[in-house]
Amino acid sequence: MQIVNELHQKAMELADRAAEARRAGDVGACERLTAEALKHEAEAAWKLARESDLEPTRSVLFRSAATLAIECRELRVAEQLIGAALSGTPPQEIAEELRDLLEEVYFQRHLEVRGITLAPEELQMTLEGDAVGFGMARSDAFLQRVKDLGTLIYRTAERLQGRTFREAGRRKRQLAETLELYLSVPRASSFAVTLKLGGQRAQMEMDLPGSDLTSKTMKEVLCGLDLVNRGDLGALQQRIPDESYRLNFIGLAERLAPDGQDIRSVGFTTTADKGRGVVALATPRNQIRSRMRNEPREMASKGQGQHVETNPEAQGQHIEIQGTLLEADATNQMEGVIQVVDPAHKTHKIVVPPGMMSDIVKPMFEEEVIVSAILRGTRAHLESIDLVESNDETG
Repeated sequence: MQIVNELHQKAMELADRAAEARRAGDVGACERLTAEALKHEAEAAWKLARESDLEPTRSVLFRSAATLAIECRELRVAEQLIGAALSGTPPQEIAEELRDLLEEVYFQRHLEVRGITLAPEELQMTLEGDAVGFGMARSDAFLQRVKDLGTLIYRTAERLQGRTFREAGRRKRQLAETLELYLSVPRASSFAVTLKLGGQRAQMEMDLPGSDLTSKTMKEVLCGLDLVNRGDLGALQQRIPDESYRLNFIGLAERLAPDGQDIRSVGFTTTADKGRGVVALATPRNQIRSRMRNEPREMASKGQGQHVETNPEAQGQHIEIQGTLLEADATNQMEGVIQVVDPAHKTHKIVVPPGMMSDIVKPMFEEEVIVSAILRGTRAHLESIDLVESNDETG
């Protein structure tokens, strides 16, 4: 067991270094270190392949190695590792986690662009879940995500151009024409479509020397979604220091994320920036919100020399409110206010932070919603908002 422990320890050290490289933006080092970690962890796991009495150590090692293999896009290796783990007698909880990993392997295969050539301004979006069939998907699950993806792309382009966050007003016509979103015919497998950015103006922009806004935007969107999916909000803050843009990005990423059984995974594949990028959003939106809630408040002022308030009362109490969104007021440029009327006809006023009113809140006007907020004194401050799922049954 000593050599197994040494291999595992080395693998974890390499994985930690890979995570540090990812946060630093060094993609090459991250990939190299993750591959080395996989080599050591897989070797440790295979040394226990015949030791069925050494559970749960045996299955935990195989699960860890399979996770690293998926990160390295070594899908066949991951499949073999998961199969070996399940061939033993893993505890029920770990067996379920291994089956979930196997589903992720299959979904990653659906992300491959088989027989399709993606241009730098194109990406493939793939949905998987109970609301998805063979080349078909429930319209609301698909169309809402296309709309939110288009908004996320446009907001990212505005940020890359150094524009102040636009709380209200129309999109700039020139930029909007450059970032028009077109859809291909859906492809069977998991539900997969190609989305293309831009029309004639986009082509004119790309013909200019040094002008590659579309590919830069694609790359930035995928990098941000990957950080949200991993829960690395510290790295996301470094990438998007402007709070309005960051809250907007997280809010839209939540809406793109899986909602449970209906949509279990949402994947994106692109060849932007002369490389191949793949992001599989597998983190459910409620877990993204939980990570946001638990993220230390110190993150907001880290490295800025500001005083950090650690008083629990100042941090506030988390509350949830369910009701109908009847009013949305964004006349204050610093913050907006929404009113939610609960089933007891009590009206709750909730402060909306910059970046969330236009794209996240207003589309739900006059709908039944559930709001997560922080109560500070007599004011509730919005954390997240979502539509309440209907439980109506038809006979």
